[in-house]
Amino acid sequence: MCRERPLEPDPDNSGVGIREGKTKGDRIPSGVRFFVFMRIIVNGEEFISNADSVRELLDELKIEPGRVAVEVNMSVIKKTDYENFRLNDGDEVEIVNFVGGG
Repeated sequence: MCRERPLEPDPDNSGVGIREGKTKGDRIPSGVRFFVFMRIIVNGEEFISNADSVRELLDELKIEPGRVAVEVNMSVIKKTDYENFRLNDGDEVEIVNFVGGG
């Protein structure tokens, strides 16, 4: 009987590696989540984030979206686009907080 050889990483042949014949289009089982961390620059400092959108980044930073203006790679992002504007590894984000007074 010929046993299917698992691909790396599975050096101890525990069977948890991806088997030959699997393709990128294969379905991911329900309940499985992948966390993709990326490096972005926020107000001049490197920041590791798993945020997918501007809105998720603001939530991660515990910043109220209504009180700030956000610029990504020198382009101002409309508040209505915070939810849909996708961040990418290496993006430069500037977040400016509005301060009242006089």
